[in-house]
Amino acid sequence: MKNTFVYTSLLLILLLTGSLFKATAQQQRIRGPRFGFDVSGLVWQFVEPGQLALSAWADFEVMPAIYAAAEIGRLEVERNQDLFDYSSSGYYAKIGADYNFLQQRLTSVAEYDMIYGGLRFAGAQYSHQASDVMIQDDFWGNYTIQGRPKYTMNAYWTELVAGLRVEALKNLFLGWSIRAQLMLYKQKDSQLDTRMIPGFGKGEQNTSLSFTYSISYRIPLTRMPSSSNK
Repeated sequence: MKNTFVYTSLLLILLLTGSLFKATAQQQRIRGPRFGFDVSGLVWQFVEPGQLALSAWADFEVMPAIYAAAEIGRLEVERNQDLFDYSSSGYYAKIGADYNFLQQRLTSVAEYDMIYGGLRFAGAQYSHQASDVMIQDDFWGNYTIQGRPKYTMNAYWTELVAGLRVEALKNLFLGWSIRAQLMLYKQKDSQLDTRMIPGFGKGEQNTSLSFTYSISYRIPLTRMPSSSNK
């Protein structure tokens, strides 16, 4: 009888300990920086062979449902036209935050999926130039000059972001976003029109709508208590 009591007590202790560890594991939420890149710029190169866009981004869950986000990128444009050859290149950076509207509605299976909205402040520095400029003259005939030297400019704008991100594999995410952009300030070249502003779009526009498709990986650094289990 005494042995039965001892065995039963040990079994209950093991079951309670296992349940405690399981509950503790379920309450832990992985946090860490997530790094990704936008593949839509590489795909767009097949549509516009003279245009190459590269973009990388990172975010971090600073508190439940709120993510700090940053992005950097580069744009190169080459256009061969009838009267001159146009080229431009530059960099841009964006900083802001996203809010996950699914945070309180997720199960443990899809704990890190996101339907989110966010805000960005962005800036770009870029330059352009024209080469092999053809001057048309009915009297002397057409002739070509060297062109216009490189001219550097800056631009600043804001973005409203809406998107979806899902954890396809452990710590590996796929997602897309739509961005509505509003130009706040941009420098202009009085002699040559800007074709494209890095990170924004067409230079002659003050508003723009863009689409991104990204692949990202989260580095699991820490485990924090999950608010969904409280």
